[in-house]
Amino acid sequence: MDHSRRDFLKKSAVFTLATAGGSLLAEYAAAAQQKPKLSELANYDALGLAELIRKKQISPLELVDDVIGRVERVNPKINAVLTKLFDVEKARARAKQGIGDGPFAGVPVMLKNLTRYKDARIDAGSRLYARYIEKNGNPVRMNSPLIDAMERSGMIVAGITSSPELGLLDTTEPVMYGATRNPWNTDHTAGGSSGGSAAAVAAGIVPFAHGTDAVGSIRIPSAQCGVFGLKPTRGRELGNTNIWSLGIESLNISSELCLSRSVRDTAAFLNVVEKKNNPNLPPMGFISGPSKKRLKVALLVETVQGKKPHPEVEKAIRASAQLCDKLGHKVEEARLEINGEEFNDAFLGLAAVFTLRQIEQWLDKETGGEDALEPWTLGLIDLAKKRGGLQPCSQRAIKVFMEVSAAVEKLFKTYDALLSPVMRLPPYKIGWHAPTLDFNTLLTRFLDEVGYTPLHNAVGTPAMSVPLYWTRDGLPVGSQFAAWRGGEATLLGLAYELEEARPWTKKHPPVFAG
Repeated sequence: MDHSRRDFLKKSAVFTLATAGGSLLAEYAAAAQQKPKLSELANYDALGLAELIRKKQISPLELVDDVIGRVERVNPKINAVLTKLFDVEKARARAKQGIGDGPFAGVPVMLKNLTRYKDARIDAGSRLYARYIEKNGNPVRMNSPLIDAMERSGMIVAGITSSPELGLLDTTEPVMYGATRNPWNTDHTAGGSSGGSAAAVAAGIVPFAHGTDAVGSIRIPSAQCGVFGLKPTRGRELGNTNIWSLGIESLNISSELCLSRSVRDTAAFLNVVEKKNNPNLPPMGFISGPSKKRLKVALLVETVQGKKPHPEVEKAIRASAQLCDKLGHKVEEARLEINGEEFNDAFLGLAAVFTLRQIEQWLDKETGGEDALEPWTLGLIDLAKKRGGLQPCSQRAIKVFMEVSAAVEKLFKTYDALLSPVMRLPPYKIGWHAPTLDFNTLLTRFLDEVGYTPLHNAVGTPAMSVPLYWTRDGLPVGSQFAAWRGGEATLLGLAYELEEARPWTKKHPPVFAG
């Protein structure tokens, strides 16, 4: 559903009660009528906070100060926010200024330590890049277009969240900053590479946070922290400017968006940052509720390599399939006919080349080199060199990705959506994918366990992780739904329906700021 700007502002916090079945959004509407205590603000989503500000029930400065307090209380337990990279006085100063009338006017947000933002020392979790900045100063003079759009919508950047070095792993355990811990159990990973953002949202520090996704880096931490995460279609959002770019459109595997606790926050965020003049992807506007269309859904249980998931993950994904059936959608078990080993190998070569090209621009005699890089990063660089660098790796990736895209498109001629796990395992313990492990050991684990998400980065299809299941030990397991290119409206419409049927926004982890 597309709304004009005025209509969007009017309905952004209080939808018509018929939307999404009524009850969940009726609760949002009722909450917005009462002045909350500061200690209760962690329970609000971003649009709910924006509504409180518009009604002058709270000021942007009070809200920013409350978030700073939440960081002080909660962050020592989870290590999600990198407080040394951003001066919070900048956030307080912006909160005192005019914030406009955007849909998120006055709402605090955090940025992942892997983007282009001029008011923070973004170092990508890398000791090498940190040395480069110390020697040369911050090289970023302008924000990325996506960050500019976020600020125009009224968002106030209130901090920087942790990422693994260069965003290269599915866990957030950079040597420079230490492990980000899962609010549901601090012995376990928060996922990666947007693990800091996922943990900060799950713990109630902020209602949503920026993330990037080149191998599953929005969906994986969303799944492991019990929050909602959508990777948009390739080219949907403004100014994709993180490191995962070779300037070749078919190899643009990375997207940027957010991780949130409510579906409507992600839908509104996407409306803020989507390109409005892309002839290949007409803008969707604000998707405000579920679709009435019943979907035909393919259930893909095995990884691209044909491996079965952990029993708890399989139980979760089959429970999600049953929920879809109950809601009137038709779910059928299916298979994706591709060469999974060939796909993984081509994707690995591409990731290695990305790593090599990014590191090369930072190396010089004064900042040092190998001593400032993690073993996992060094292993990928070595792999890229052994495979001949950019040209052979990119040419092979183009060929394999075209074949895989054709197979996925064929599946979408029969089905409206694909349902699969996000990860083969539930959230594992800190250290299982640590970047300091022997490269071959970590590579084997990584390829074995990250078997569902890279497919949609390669093909450019939108995909989301929906928090519908928790294990017997209380750890979240997300369900991945994907649509064909341009199908975000299909996914968001389904997500609203799932959120109403099995609400998760009030399900809080043991480590929570409220």
